[in-house]
Amino acid sequence: MSQRSEQLVLDYLSEVGLVLHGRMTARERTAYLAGLRARIDARRAAAGDPGPDGVRDVLRCFGTPEDLVRRECEGRDLDIEDDELIPPKPAHADRVPPPWRGGPSRGLLSLLDGTGRRAAAPPRPRRTGAVRGAVLVVRTHPAEAAALGLMLLTVPWHWGLAFVWVLAAALIVLSQVWSTRDKWVGVGLPLASCAVAMVLWDGEAKFIDRYIQESLPATGVIGLGLACLATFLYLYPRALRSALAGARARERAVGG
Repeated sequence: MSQRSEQLVLDYLSEVGLVLHGRMTARERTAYLAGLRARIDARRAAAGDPGPDGVRDVLRCFGTPEDLVRRECEGRDLDIEDDELIPPKPAHADRVPPPWRGGPSRGLLSLLDGTGRRAAAPPRPRRTGAVRGAVLVVRTHPAEAAALGLMLLTVPWHWGLAFVWVLAAALIVLSQVWSTRDKWVGVGLPLASCAVAMVLWDGEAKFIDRYIQESLPATGVIGLGLACLATFLYLYPRALRSALAGARARERAVGG
């Protein structure tokens, strides 16, 4: 069983558990999900333990999490007009949790943190945090993540790691994520900035090769590092958008 196939099954079970909330007790949900997992594993075994595409086919046989819960937990197939047959969510489901479970503080603590007895704020749309976004890029586009990391190593020019930019440039050119324009920016901007910085060197050299040898470590690496920082800020959002689009596509494939 591959890790990707297992993750698809776990994501599906998680969605089913969310739909079951308010319709079953915690013990009932656990028992139902365990039985559902066993049925999924049985179908996978009958299909010869297929890969991710085969697992998606197996999950489609069960239907979307909402359809599965309506069909099996309500005792009949429901359509849109049958929504009133679903029992309402228990009153305690909307009850404000106590402070030790993340709810607002009461009494003296409410004066200190300013929470008081205010009603719970409506849930905000989930946003991709900086750490989660970086992890997603690393997992989805490892070559592009390596290129971005190598570019960041050239920013502190006093480290003497400007040579790693060559590896970053090779990964950018070979990328299947960034467009042709992105590749021109990722490779051309650092080269141009490095050349301009070398021209601004105020030293003296009689021969061109001597000029390059002295101006490159003096001012060229500074221009290269600053341009690599700007390039990182340009390329990273594009890699993140591609990673997020791929994640949404996988979620739709499992749910659909």
